[in-house]
Amino acid sequence: MFRVQAVIAAFVPIWFIGALGWLAARSGRVGPRVQEALTAFAFTVAMPAVLFTTLSRTPLDRIQPGPLLAFAISTFTVGLLAFALFRGGPSDRVIGAMSSAYVNAGNLGIPVGLYVLNDATFVVSVLMFQVLLVSPLIFLGLGAGGSSFLAPLRTPIVVASFLGLGVSALGLRLPGLALRPLEILGGAAVPLALFSLGMSLNGSAVSWRTTGPAVVLKLLAQPLVAFLAGRFLLRLDGPALFAAVLFAGLPTAQNTYVYAAEYGRPTELPRDAILVSSVLSLGTLSVIALLGAR
Repeated sequence: MFRVQAVIAAFVPIWFIGALGWLAARSGRVGPRVQEALTAFAFTVAMPAVLFTTLSRTPLDRIQPGPLLAFAISTFTVGLLAFALFRGGPSDRVIGAMSSAYVNAGNLGIPVGLYVLNDATFVVSVLMFQVLLVSPLIFLGLGAGGSSFLAPLRTPIVVASFLGLGVSALGLRLPGLALRPLEILGGAAVPLALFSLGMSLNGSAVSWRTTGPAVVLKLLAQPLVAFLAGRFLLRLDGPALFAAVLFAGLPTAQNTYVYAAEYGRPTELPRDAILVSSVLSLGTLSVIALLGAR
């Protein structure tokens, strides 16, 4: 029962900040230009700052290969399935894929790891996988037709992540005087993304024709694939298998909305997928937590 309560507690900040953004837009005091500015700042400044500070202080030996591989298999399997199912050009299919398979490992994964798994080390493994491997593929797809193959490597998020990883690999310890400003900037990443997302919900209606399949893939198919891959392919059990399935069942990340908006792509699907999956995952994650407790 404690695990279910921990899952509920992890969602409270998401709903609260998102609701504030919606209320701000609804009141008319904050316009679309503010929303665009918040999204741009989160993408180019705040997110790179938090990723650099996090990865630079993360020992590489904290990566957990077994459950991470099961999680990676679920991500690519569901992502490729969504890419094939959704219609449109390459960038439209990428939006469908990331809405269906890119999990909210940042602000939601950390409390879930701490309070449900009693250990946040797996969060780091998932973050590194998504930021260093999945995000560049997303940026490449979102920029299809207008950028080179190396363009994702010039994206602030990717550059900051690789720099942070390099600092960690070299065993460097940066002075607190240098890290503190980045920590302050990074602290704004999640609130800004959630506030901007909440603003985008004002006056919008969910398109269930596209959102429904994305949410089903995210909340049902991805944790199922993680379980099958972990249990029968990798022979995982216990906490390792539970961690892979639990994180595969996390809702769509708010980063997907920021990525689509920053590249000038349609934001309706990621926006709706984040909203619906965040609400419904309260139930599906609770079921996973209860089953994992047995």
